[in-house]
Amino acid sequence: MKHGLHMRFGRKRPPEDSLPLRLSILACVLVAELTVLAMGYYGTVEILLVPALTAAGFAFSWRTRRSRNLAVKVVLSLAVILLAALFVRELAASMYDTRLPLVKLLLWLQVLHSFDMPSRKDLKFSLASSATLVAAAAVLSTGTAFVLGLAAFSAAAVTALVYLRLSEEGEREGAQPVLPGARVARLSLSVWLAGLATAALVLVLMPQNLQARLLTLPVSDLQHYLGDFSGEVINPYYQDGGDPFSRPPQFSSESYYGFNPYMDLRARGKLDDDVVMKVKSSTYDYYRGAVFDLYNGKGWEVSDSGYESFHSQSPPIELDTPGVLVPDARTEVESFYIERDLTNIIFSGWRPVSLYFPGDQVKMDRFYSLRSPYQLTAGTVYSVVVERPLYDTGLLRRLSFPLRPDEESRYLQLPPDQHGDLRKVRELAEEVTAPYDDRYDKAAAIERYLQQNYRYDLDVPPQQRDMDAVAYFLFQERAGYCEHFASAMAVMARSVGIPARVVTGYTGGEYNPLTAMWEVRGSDAHAWVEIDFGPAGWVPFDPTPGFAVPAGDSGHGPWIAGRLFSYLGGLVGGGRLGSLASALGGVADGIASVARAAPVIFFAALVLALLTLAAGARAALSRRQRRTGGNSGGREDPVLERYLDAAGALAGLGLTRRPDETLAAFSRRVGNYLGREEFAELSAMVERRRYGEYERHEDRRRAAQLAKAVKQGLDRHQSLTGTA
Repeated sequence: MKHGLHMRFGRKRPPEDSLPLRLSILACVLVAELTVLAMGYYGTVEILLVPALTAAGFAFSWRTRRSRNLAVKVVLSLAVILLAALFVRELAASMYDTRLPLVKLLLWLQVLHSFDMPSRKDLKFSLASSATLVAAAAVLSTGTAFVLGLAAFSAAAVTALVYLRLSEEGEREGAQPVLPGARVARLSLSVWLAGLATAALVLVLMPQNLQARLLTLPVSDLQHYLGDFSGEVINPYYQDGGDPFSRPPQFSSESYYGFNPYMDLRARGKLDDDVVMKVKSSTYDYYRGAVFDLYNGKGWEVSDSGYESFHSQSPPIELDTPGVLVPDARTEVESFYIERDLTNIIFSGWRPVSLYFPGDQVKMDRFYSLRSPYQLTAGTVYSVVVERPLYDTGLLRRLSFPLRPDEESRYLQLPPDQHGDLRKVRELAEEVTAPYDDRYDKAAAIERYLQQNYRYDLDVPPQQRDMDAVAYFLFQERAGYCEHFASAMAVMARSVGIPARVVTGYTGGEYNPLTAMWEVRGSDAHAWVEIDFGPAGWVPFDPTPGFAVPAGDSGHGPWIAGRLFSYLGGLVGGGRLGSLASALGGVADGIASVARAAPVIFFAALVLALLTLAAGARAALSRRQRRTGGNSGGREDPVLERYLDAAGALAGLGLTRRPDETLAAFSRRVGNYLGREEFAELSAMVERRRYGEYERHEDRRRAAQLAKAVKQGLDRHQSLTGTA
């Protein structure tokens, strides 16, 4: 009994001797590790040591595959215990977001495992764990660089699977089959391309759900801020201090001049197109930044600070923003990945209720804009839970209420009219809004008038006359930036008794279907207007031509195909390629519309088409197997290959199998002719392999010996009989 248990648990698995298999799996592991490390979340130690130690471990396992390596196993066991202790310590420091410690643990476990892989089963484990690492990289990825890692890993994995199958066949046959590297490469490439085509088809036909379904939301490592901070906007790209309107206007192409405690309407310039942040959100949205309520004729300022502090020792920070009287609101999650150093403004949609931020305190001004105690630098990650009000225009038209004194002084404020410029603005506003009675229709009329009668132009020259900036835009230039349109609407609304304010932030950017993120660029900085509707809250309006307040959807169909072609069309711009991408996107959207209208019929037709394709491929394969005479695909069976070589040599002497003759009868005839039995034994091997009586000791070496003996017998027979 003891001896049986010892044999059962103490025996060593046979070593894996296929070097190509080990090298292909090493390629998979290295690609997976480098893909994870390329996501930018780990330090120099991991980047340098993990791949180097993994390669060293594979080499050590190859050299010691026939040894028990008990000392190595003890050392590795102790290392695993130490690794577990370090993991628990890191986990305690980041209990909210456990992804990075878990992936780091997987990386080092892969390294340790690489030093003890004698058998094929150990190599299979390494292959499976490398696939897990690639999946982890997908979770951490925020860019398209992951696609390159996935492509390289899939190619290496296909090659590894081919060599794994050859190794398993060699174990059954008693010897490792030899297949030329070029043939393996061709086979792997064909399988990889077929898999890639299938994956692409499934990808473009698959609905893409962007709604977050996470128990925890992405956020950077928590930083504790000691002391208090002012809550004012900090923008290192602009000069601070003094009266900004008493000096020439500033402009930086790297940062929007509306992200300051002031906004100078005299500034001119174009922002760059670099990505400043990526946002994971289910819908297109405007991301609020700064809000201005004091107009001085040259631009906008914030009238006072009035900041409220919010603290929390761990995410989330619950925010006290006012509820609004609307029939419905949609709760959404917006995760922000900062790509370039920004200000200390915490951007979010309207209205934020919970903030998952890498800091224990933030501040919010009276306009419900959020501030961080420090500048948001590249690599910062935070998430916001937003309750987006779904406004009903009928309700907004019915709302009628008096303004509070503080609201009247703040949101109807206009500067002294020194030159009569604002009188002209008021007269224009009264003319535009005269046909309407309620606040909503008046505001919508101003918005519509500016969109239809003025030109959006980023190349307008500096202001040429000393006059009110809004009046200059309306009556002189008649073209301008989004700040001019928003300011004109706010001033026109105030001049007819409608409380208004100007908001700066970012539009939603461009959706990247490969990363499922909205890419927001510096040039996406924008300004719009909010109008007060009392119990319904502040409602956004956008008078800039070509822009519209988000309606609460993504602007795309549910399938990735239409989004992908739209994205590619944006990358290539205009021209034939852009037109082709747009046309393909239209076709894809049409297919999506059919699928949405009749999903059961559409998917039934799709499944039927795939089944028909599979049946056709199977029938073609069966016909090919019947033509080659076996399940092994003809000459891919080494025994059959030797038999066919010998039969070919016999055919040179006119010895061929008759149609009514069995293999056994043919082999007896050959044996009688040559006086040798090698061909009969070779024929019996083929019959056993074909009809299931498979013996493990039969291998290609014996078949080669028999075929060689048959050829030697033929040569001897020819020399004795004088035949050629």
